[in-house]
Amino acid sequence: MLSIPTAAAQQTQGPRLPAKVADVTLTDLDKNPTGFSEYGHKHLMIFYVDPDAHRQNREFQAELEARQPELYSPDIQSYAVLNLKDTILPNGIVRSIADRRTKGQPSISLADTNRVLSTEWGLGDCNGKFCLLFVTRDGELVYFRAGEFTAQDRADFYDTVAQYQ
Repeated sequence: MLSIPTAAAQQTQGPRLPAKVADVTLTDLDKNPTGFSEYGHKHLMIFYVDPDAHRQNREFQAELEARQPELYSPDIQSYAVLNLKDTILPNGIVRSIADRRTKGQPSISLADTNRVLSTEWGLGDCNGKFCLLFVTRDGELVYFRAGEFTAQDRADFYDTVAQYQ
């Protein structure tokens, strides 16, 4: 008998979803301590990226940028979190590039210098990975993928976002 893979079956690492998560302290690009400013107020779409793997899922990233008007709503805040602990690149250069790249974008850029997000939220090893997370305003992590995304991963993401717009 064949079984149909579910979204949970697609997930190969990380917490069992949905998972309750708490706000964490990271830094902004100027190294000032901060958390997710909209935690508890809006749904959070979080791109957690090892700068060494910024090209991973490049097609999907371009697709997300093209679909930006339909994905974002007043109820969703997007964050780009740089996993600086796992990169071999100088953190100052990464912060500068991220600042330039995200100017004018609807996302807020943060940095994680000590794997705080992956550790406290039980995401597993995010070294060398592009990760995408979705957290409800109630603090539930309802979507998490790391690494190369499949067509099903993409579809699951869009389905998740549609539920919270």
